[in-house]
Amino acid sequence: SHMNAVVNWVDLFDVLRAIVIVGAVVLYLAMTAGRLDRLHIRVDAARASLELQLALRAEVVAEVVTDGNVDPVSQQLLTAGLQSRRGHTDQGIHVAPEAEISALLREVVEAHDGVVAGEELQSELRSACNRVEFANRFYNDAVEAAQGMRNRPIVKYLGLAGHTAYPMPLQFDVLAPEFPDS
Repeated sequence: SHMNAVVNWVDLFDVLRAIVIVGAVVLYLAMTAGRLDRLHIRVDAARASLELQLALRAEVVAEVVTDGNVDPVSQQLLTAGLQSRRGHTDQGIHVAPEAEISALLREVVEAHDGVVAGEELQSELRSACNRVEFANRFYNDAVEAAQGMRNRPIVKYLGLAGHTAYPMPLQFDVLAPEFPDS
C-alpha cells in the first residue's frame, strides 16, 4: 500500500506537469495570436493614415493650382494628376496616380526654383508632402512587423492569422520635392 501511495504521487506529478506544460503552450499561443491581432490593427491604422495624408496632399495641390504661383502648363499637369487620382471611385490607395502626383510635384517645384505659392500655402505643401513620406514609411514598417510574425512556422501551421489578408507593403514614389528651406 505504501508503494501504491508513491505511484499515485508520481502519477499526480505527471498529470500536474502535463497540465502546466499544456497551460504554458496555450498561454503562449494566446499571446501570439493577440500580438498578431494588434499588428494587424496597426497595419490597418497605418493604411488609413496614409490614405488620409494622400487625400490631404491632393487638397493642398488643388489649392496650389488655384491660388499658387505656378505657370499654366504646371497648372494643367497638376490638374491632370489630381483628375487621374479622382478617376478611381473605389476606396483605397491607388499607387499609380499618387506616384504621378509625387513626380509632378518635384518637377513643378524644381521648375519654379522651389517656390510655388505664398509662404503659408508653400509651408502647407511642404508639410503635406513630408507627412505622406512618413505615413508611407510607417505603413511599410507595420506591414514588415506583421509579415515577420505571420511567417513564423507556429503561426503558419496553426493558422493563428485566421482569415486576415496577408499584408503587403506599398512601394511607390512618395518622395517629397526639394524645397529651398527644407
